[in-house]
Amino acid sequence: MVFDYIVIGGGSSGSVMASRLSADGDRVLLIEAGPDTPPNAVPDDILEGNPTRAYFNPDYQWPSLDATTVRDGRKTIHYEQARVMGGGSSINAQVANRGGPEDYNDWASSGAAGWSWEEVLPYFRRLECDLDFEGEFHGKTGPLPITRVRQSDWSGFIRAVSKAYENEGIHFRPDFNGEFGDGYSVVPLTNRNGQRVSAAMAYLSESVRSRPNLTILSETTVVRLIFSGRAIKGVETENSCGRQSYSASVVILCAGAIHSPAILMRSGIGPAEQLAKLGIPVVTELKGVGRSLQEHPGIAVSSYLKLSDRMAPNVSGHIQMHARYSSGYTGCPSTDMAISAVARSAWHPLGKRLGSLYFWVNRTYSTGTIVLKDRSHAVAPDIDFNWLSDERDAARLKQGFRFIARLLKQDSLSAVALNPFPSAWNARAKQVSKVNCINYALTSVLALLMDCSPRLRRGLIRHLITDGHTISELIDDEGQLDRFVRQNVTGNWHPTSSCRMGAASDPAAVTDPSGRVRGVFGLRVADASVMPFCPRANTNIPTIMVAEKMADVVLEENRRG
Repeated sequence: MVFDYIVIGGGSSGSVMASRLSADGDRVLLIEAGPDTPPNAVPDDILEGNPTRAYFNPDYQWPSLDATTVRDGRKTIHYEQARVMGGGSSINAQVANRGGPEDYNDWASSGAAGWSWEEVLPYFRRLECDLDFEGEFHGKTGPLPITRVRQSDWSGFIRAVSKAYENEGIHFRPDFNGEFGDGYSVVPLTNRNGQRVSAAMAYLSESVRSRPNLTILSETTVVRLIFSGRAIKGVETENSCGRQSYSASVVILCAGAIHSPAILMRSGIGPAEQLAKLGIPVVTELKGVGRSLQEHPGIAVSSYLKLSDRMAPNVSGHIQMHARYSSGYTGCPSTDMAISAVARSAWHPLGKRLGSLYFWVNRTYSTGTIVLKDRSHAVAPDIDFNWLSDERDAARLKQGFRFIARLLKQDSLSAVALNPFPSAWNARAKQVSKVNCINYALTSVLALLMDCSPRLRRGLIRHLITDGHTISELIDDEGQLDRFVRQNVTGNWHPTSSCRMGAASDPAAVTDPSGRVRGVFGLRVADASVMPFCPRANTNIPTIMVAEKMADVVLEENRRG
């Protein structure tokens, strides 16, 4: 079959691209590796405002995707990446912040011409229908609704955190997408009436799907790209019916920062020496493919909450407040740190009793790699985030831990956040977070025991929930703190920059600022992998913005012929 455009990946960027490119009558094929979420048949766990059930549903994730976090001999961990229509927007926390003007001005000055704040703001406005704010920074007619957690819904824990912030000189800002300095705020969400609205729900509506020129293939994996010389000709796919090839003069990769570089390398685009070792014929050498990988590294601290300080059962979601602040660390910009205040840490009874402060390096400098282990599409790539390899990241994450410890000692918070402890997102925690009857029963028992007495609660936390570390022990011993941070650092599931765009003179750039892959014809990348660096924001909304802007470029080039 022949199409005008083939879009690979139906996630946050691919949903946008397929919708925009098919609006003018061009024939578009959208290929998604995971299950579809068609209108009127979106699974309940995806619709739910609290994301923890969907996030831990293995039906929506890539299996056997592991990553190395730091280069100190630590074992690899499973890295959760969405494999479902809507991608990460179908299972994430729905946080809808953008980052600040400096992020995008720095993109432009680094070689991504056309991506300054002034030039990307129209696309942030285009994607949204902000139900709370108007004015120059906000859109009112876009497909994606943006609402905010009401302060009246804040739990006692969240209110106590806000008082602690005020005492530290971090003040309330009502609109995080219109005010860009340090502060804390209610969380903007891609949500309507307490239910998630994914990119697929917003952009692949029933009317869009009814277009005769739009074909959607779900549960279909891309094996490789097909070239004639250096010109793209189409893709080879595989699903339950076997292998099939589709032709198009333009192919747009929207498979995300893990899988877009992997598809490029399997198809002969990447570091020539690596490809040759796997017997992959080189179409064009681009040494930057799979390089410059970034993520937001973070750590969490959790506390037991009394019944009166927990999230009300009629309130959806779990992150109720977001904060950003400046570390003051040499060589780092303002608002380079972030904290999410989580009123309910998990879906199960134990999680409902725990409030968490998850903090991360909002402007990271460490970079990692994605390398193929095998030429087969069935073998996941080798992911090495190399977190904390830049000393600025390691120092600020430890500084952030000390800052959280100081917050927890304030009277307003210490009376609410009881028995605080350093959280570890380890294999045990992940296992208990899976949605099943056994985990519900287990956590019900643990929750009841936690309620019994402070002494029993302290024992359970020290010997069962944590690895034995206390916050005070870590604060008092720099060596212990450094080891704890390196052993327990985790990401935000915000991978970016593995096919980053840049100037023609930049040897590490994979695409030009329009998303065209260098050295070949007809192939583009239009997802988070093209970002020059990870912005100071959750990456879902910036990724949708990237797709909106690049769709405009493609359509304009098509109109010009």
